[in-house]
Amino acid sequence: MKIIDAHSHVDCITHKIQTDVVGTVVCTTVESQWKKLIDIIDNDNCVYGAFGVHPWFIDSWNDKCDARLEYVLKMNQNFMVGEIGLDKYKPNMNKQIEFFRNQFDIAIRLQRTVFIHCVGAWDKILHILKMYKKSVLPKIVFHAFNGGIDVLEDLLKNYGDCIYFSFGKNVLYDRNCRIYKIPLDKILVESDGKYDVNLVDVVNKIAEIKDNPNMANIIYDNTQRVLQNG
Repeated sequence: MKIIDAHSHVDCITHKIQTDVVGTVVCTTVESQWKKLIDIIDNDNCVYGAFGVHPWFIDSWNDKCDARLEYVLKMNQNFMVGEIGLDKYKPNMNKQIEFFRNQFDIAIRLQRTVFIHCVGAWDKILHILKMYKKSVLPKIVFHAFNGGIDVLEDLLKNYGDCIYFSFGKNVLYDRNCRIYKIPLDKILVESDGKYDVNLVDVVNKIAEIKDNPNMANIIYDNTQRVLQNG
């Protein structure tokens, strides 16, 4: 079995600690992690980097961050964007939306895969997506997807060509009804930087839910398509 962790963080390089994991997508949450991630990538060609500012940390963003993010991405055509998004349970939603769109616009302009965090703000994410022509959207990964069936159906109907959904340990404890409705070629797995997530177990559980013994290979191929250098 070969697995690529589709969403981790700078302090958890999954392929160094888990058997069968051969690569790790590392997302930043604050700008201060960007240099550290570049150093990690320089020393490990199995790390795939995504650069951005998480909605929990928008107070760390200033009016020069856009330019600095674009500069970092232009340094290497394989760099992606993430983790960015919206969180209903954190303050300053208007500011969250502004900085999400700033970073999303850069991902679109440079055509970089983007990793999105969304908690309780799917109406706003769907509204923002509708502002763009579908033809300009890059690949989009909805990390730790928790949207309702109506949200899932909207996304698949309108953005099926470019979207993917990643799942972690929640799949082990709940026969997630979303998994049943997601096409095989749209599913990824992730640790979210948590050391207690065994990705082999996650893949096997999804294979059980989808009743498909080839699920590990399918997920691996899906992840390769998402990676900027896949």
